Amino acid sequence: MSSQDFKDGESALHIDPLILQHLQKKYHPSAVSQKDQIVKQRRLGILYAALLGVGAMIMVILLGIIRCTDVDTILVNSSRALLVYGMIGLIAGKIAEMCLNESAKSMLRKMLQRTDQLENAAANDATNDN
Repeated sequence: MSSQDFKDGESALHIDPLILQHLQKKYHPSAVSQKDQIVKQRRLGILYAALLGVGAMIMVILLGIIRCTDVDTILVNSSRALLVYGMIGLIAGKIAEMCLNESAKSMLRKMLQRTDQLENAAANDATNDN
């Protein structure tokens, strides 16, 4: 299957336009800079790190206020919570990224295999008719 097959709007299978855009970017790497690709890949890990870290920091601050703890202790504990849970979020985000990438790759492989099977079946039918 060539990249021309993905450029044509007409095919035997209906392919999601987002997948077509991804494949066109893959076959035309000059259209998307390498820096943009790296930034897009790191977003999920950073997002998880930020959410978990800031959420933990807010929880520690609120618990410190409820318990009437002095400000210095609250700030030290909340900073520790931010760092620890930020690292946990970063690791969880990287794992989630890898899972999503692998899932997308496997779905794409299955779709390409189905397309190849349909093309082979059509070619066999054409040769049998002659």
